[in-house]
Amino acid sequence: MIPRSQPAAPVYATIALSAHRSAQGPVLRSYRDGRVVIDTGRGHLTGRPLASEAPELPVWTPLLFVGMV
Repeated sequence: MIPRSQPAAPVYATIALSAHRSAQGPVLRSYRDGRVVIDTGRGHLTGRPLASEAPELPVWTPLLFVGMV
């Protein structure tokens, strides 16, 4: 018997519409420049996701903690 594959859970993103408004919805498409298209239920919106990843630490960050241990 072949197990059925589970459908992938939709990935959600929040994009900024202005300084005080945002929209959230499932991601329909991702562009190489970082923008995403989301479905808002009323239509599609394109923008850059907010807090898409944890910020990368600078390469020199481990050097700060060498002398502290």
